[in-house]
Amino acid sequence: MVFWMLTIAFSVVFLVISAAAGSSDPQMVYVHMSVAALVSIVFALISVRDTRQLITEGAPRNAVYASTIRFMGLLWTWGALALVITYGTGILDWPNWMPFFVAFFVAAGLCMFISSTLRRDLDRGEADDRILQLGGYLTAVQLIGMVAAVVAISMSGGATIGAIKTDTWAANQVFLFGALALAAISAYTLKASIGDAR
Repeated sequence: MVFWMLTIAFSVVFLVISAAAGSSDPQMVYVHMSVAALVSIVFALISVRDTRQLITEGAPRNAVYASTIRFMGLLWTWGALALVITYGTGILDWPNWMPFFVAFFVAAGLCMFISSTLRRDLDRGEADDRILQLGGYLTAVQLIGMVAAVVAISMSGGATIGAIKTDTWAANQVFLFGALALAAISAYTLKASIGDAR
């Protein structure tokens, strides 16, 4: 967990620095995009690796969901911090950042609650089917939502250097790559769960 906290902290620092410089130096838009992409890829790859390892070891479903949903929570936390520091401090100006921050914060909290509950039940040798179902529903809904978000942002071009005239470009880059990572984690988790159920 310390590794992920440091990863989130350092990446948010780089995101904020590149966002601050992006308005005057268009090349920093690409730096911001690269940081967002790299962090998202790392989260997705390590989550998929851990999920595959758990399934190979024959771990119960609550162990698999506890791991993957924790990664989802960390990604939501990363996005929330990037938003609140970039826009909440006035580095970039976007009047509508607050609802997105609140949504990210709530999603992060929900993911962490479900993950910790599943982990607690696992330590006790128990399995709460209601929490497992909630985890499954959350993962499925998240996959659909993230695919829709990726399509919408890609079609709008809001994450490209052409969007630098508006300060939403930094948020859109975090949205885009975060959504791609969450979609990948969700899709692999659902696929693995279906395969395990068979």
